[in-house]
Amino acid sequence: MKDVEAGRLPGGFPYLAVGSGKPLVYLPGFTPEHVNPTGLAARMAIRSVRPLAEGGWRVHLVNRRPGLRPGMSMAEIAGEHAEAIRSRFGGPVALVGHSTGGTVALQLTADHPAVVSRVVLASTAYTLGPVARRAQWAMAHRLAERRPGYHLLADGFTRNPVLRRVLRGLMWAVGSFGPFPRDPADMLAVIQAEDAVDLRARLPEITTPALVVAGARDYFWTPELFTETAALMPNARLVLYPEAGHAVNVSARFYRDALAFLAETSASR
Repeated sequence: MKDVEAGRLPGGFPYLAVGSGKPLVYLPGFTPEHVNPTGLAARMAIRSVRPLAEGGWRVHLVNRRPGLRPGMSMAEIAGEHAEAIRSRFGGPVALVGHSTGGTVALQLTADHPAVVSRVVLASTAYTLGPVARRAQWAMAHRLAERRPGYHLLADGFTRNPVLRRVLRGLMWAVGSFGPFPRDPADMLAVIQAEDAVDLRARLPEITTPALVVAGARDYFWTPELFTETAALMPNARLVLYPEAGHAVNVSARFYRDALAFLAETSASR
């Protein structure tokens, strides 16, 4: 990947960057370690953001920083992200967050609006859904013990009991090979912080232009949580794909809708 830049933002945040144009910071979902991916994982990560880069943005895929303090709040984690963005870019950036990255993005936008020019929140809401809350804790603790854990996420992907059993089996088989975190402290710190997040009362304060994108078949949350998240922010709107699940961030329509929103709000400022 000759056109991909790898580095660290101020404060130690690992990132991969691709494309040219105005800066866009992309915060990914759960990762067992706070490092830049390599090999196949890196190629897949870049493939997931390349359409945004092809839409005219310099996309920085930014992971959480390593070495988080146990017991950190999401506000503290988002505050560190905000300081890194200010130090690197010197002004507000477009922000896209998926899943756990979306939780960080929403907290960051609520607490540090001057850092964010516009935000896309994919597969996330103002608080965790019941399945997400239960499943990710169970998964994380098994990974911390170097045991397969990804199969515990199957409840968030389907409600069909037959498909769920099949998916659990496949995910267990794949997960038995890892990746297991060498040090699970960072992973557990983020999940503990996300578990405590409830930004519902803050949503009316968030005037940053926002697009909430979700799948109606994302069972980690509920459609009502996605709808309420968008409805309570004054300058937000919701795009809910009826047949989609959690991985809306890799679909062609997501890229189309996200780029249209980013172009629209960029032109208006």
